[in-house]
Amino acid sequence: MDTVMAWGIDFILRVQSMRTPGSDTFFRAVTQLGGMGHLWIVPALVWSLSYRMGARVLLAMLVSAGINFGLKDLFSQPRPFELDPRIGPDRELGYGIPSGHAQHTAVEWALVAAWVRQPWCTAAAGVLIFLIGFSRVYLGVHFPSDVIAGWGMAAVLVWMQLRHGAALESTLAGMGTLRQIALAGSVSALFVLIYILLPKTTWLVGTGGLFFGAASGVALCSRWLRAPEGGAWWQRLLRYALGMVPLLLWLRLAGGWVPEVHDGTYFAIIYLNCAVAGLWITAGAPAAFQALRLTPAR
Repeated sequence: MDTVMAWGIDFILRVQSMRTPGSDTFFRAVTQLGGMGHLWIVPALVWSLSYRMGARVLLAMLVSAGINFGLKDLFSQPRPFELDPRIGPDRELGYGIPSGHAQHTAVEWALVAAWVRQPWCTAAAGVLIFLIGFSRVYLGVHFPSDVIAGWGMAAVLVWMQLRHGAALESTLAGMGTLRQIALAGSVSALFVLIYILLPKTTWLVGTGGLFFGAASGVALCSRWLRAPEGGAWWQRLLRYALGMVPLLLWLRLAGGWVPEVHDGTYFAIIYLNCAVAGLWITAGAPAAFQALRLTPAR
């Protein structure tokens, strides 16, 4: 065990010595905002706040996820509770560094804050990013160094988006729909290739499918649909409700089709299930909103 991990275990044990039932409940709820919470938050950004900003956040987070899973598999660092049984009782699957919860949350809320450009939003985003990162240490599922590494990777991705995102969007806009979809497929294939080279985290295949569906949906929406931007509060709320019901239903049904054996069929189904979900978020739901006249005219 190296010095950094030894110090991390000591730090976690010190933090966990102050645990209470109330703080456990609080940090378990907070940490979900950096996990399954994205399923509820990102669609709200895409459908109800701003399609353009939400799509940027979604695609940036998927790129973040692909890089994160690849780095986890590359380093294959164990989690704290695997090295010291005194840490617990919370458990999670997969490797440690960098922390995905810390990385993806920082990407998500830093981009939202950059879009809103209000001090209160920047402050709220900073507090949320810190709390979710700290919750991973508090629960003993990550070393402090894992969280710091996640924040560092997020900082690089956010800087690249803010620095080069507009130029990239301009370049993509001039490529045409089919070429954009082909590029989305190439990036998606890269995620799958990382899994083939480092066959540990199967989530990489699903992430690739989700990216292909979401990026293809953005290309289709920009060409043939009216993006769900603006509208009255009731239109925004109704768009979110009508979009989430099919999405949740699809995820529930699609999960039942996945075989237990990790063979070619397993990965194909995982990929396609996620691709359909991504396509619904960025194109299917916007098409439904437009048909129902829930999207204001430009």
